[in-house]
Amino acid sequence: MAAVINIVAPIFFLILVGFVSVRFSFLPQAAIPGLSRFVLYLALPALIFMKLSSMEIREVLHFDYLAVYAASGLATFFIIVLLSWRLLKSGLVDAGVRGVGATMSNSAFIGFPVLLQFFDSSLTQAFVMSLMVENIILLPVCLIFIETMLGKSQNSEKSLLVFVVKRISTNPLLIALAAGLVFSVFELRLPSFMGRGLDLLAAAASSVALIVIGGSLVGVSIKGQWSPILLVATGKLVVFPALVTLLLLLAPAMPNDLKIAVIIFAAVPMFSSYPIVCGEYGERSFCASTLLITTVLSFFSLSVLLRFFV
Repeated sequence: MAAVINIVAPIFFLILVGFVSVRFSFLPQAAIPGLSRFVLYLALPALIFMKLSSMEIREVLHFDYLAVYAASGLATFFIIVLLSWRLLKSGLVDAGVRGVGATMSNSAFIGFPVLLQFFDSSLTQAFVMSLMVENIILLPVCLIFIETMLGKSQNSEKSLLVFVVKRISTNPLLIALAAGLVFSVFELRLPSFMGRGLDLLAAAASSVALIVIGGSLVGVSIKGQWSPILLVATGKLVVFPALVTLLLLLAPAMPNDLKIAVIIFAAVPMFSSYPIVCGEYGERSFCASTLLITTVLSFFSLSVLLRFFV
C-alpha cells in the first residue's frame, strides 16, 4: 500500500498546493486561466511533439487501444444517459450533460501525471491515443447527442458541426500530435537548441497542470442533488474503467503497460473544462459541483485501482 501512496500522494499533494496557494492568495485566482493556457498551448504540446517526433510510427498507434478506449467511452456515455433518464427521471439534455461528465477524462492534467509517477517511461503514445479518442470521437458524439435532444434547427446543427471541426483543428494538443507524427514519419529533426528549449518547456507540464487543477477548485460549492452527482462520479470512476477492463479481455495481444495506461486514463476524473463546455446547457453549477466531488473521490478510487497494479 505504501507504494500506491507514493504514486498517488504526490499528484494530490500538488493539487492541494494549488488549492491552498489560490485560497490564501499566494497565487491570484486570475492567474489560473493563464497557467492553464500555458499548459495546454505550450508545455503539453512541447512534450507531445518531442516524444512523438523521436518515435517510430508503429510505436505510436495501437488500434486495439483506440478501439477499447473509444468503445468503453461511448458505452459509458449511453449507460449514464439511460440511468439518468429512466432512474432519475431527468430530461435527455440533462442526461446527456451527465453522460459527458462520466465519459470525458482529464487525461492531460491528471491522467498523464499519474502515468509519470507509475511508469519509469512516460508512455506518451498512450496519452496521445487517449487524446485522439476523446477529442475526435467521444466529445463530438456527446455534443451531437445533446444538441439533437435540444431539437435544434438546421442552422444550429451546422453551427455544431463548425464548432466540432474548429475544436479539433485548433486543439494545440492535436496539432502537436500531427506535427510529431510528420517529424516521425519523415525522420525530421529540430535544431539542437530548439529541441533543448522544448524539453525544458515540456518538463513543466505535469507540475503546473496539477497546480491549475487545485486552483480551479477554489470557490466551488456543492450545489444540486446528490443523486445525479454521485451517478456521474460513479460512472467516471467505476463504470468507465470497469468497461475498459472487460474489453481488454478481447485484446490479449496488447502490451501490458498499455493495458494499465488505458485503465488509468478511464479512471481519472472528468476534464477540468466540464463546467465550461456543459455550462451552455444551464448546468454550470451542477458540473462544477460534480467536478469537485469526483476529483476528491478519485484520490481513494485511484489508490484502490493502482493497488492491483503495483
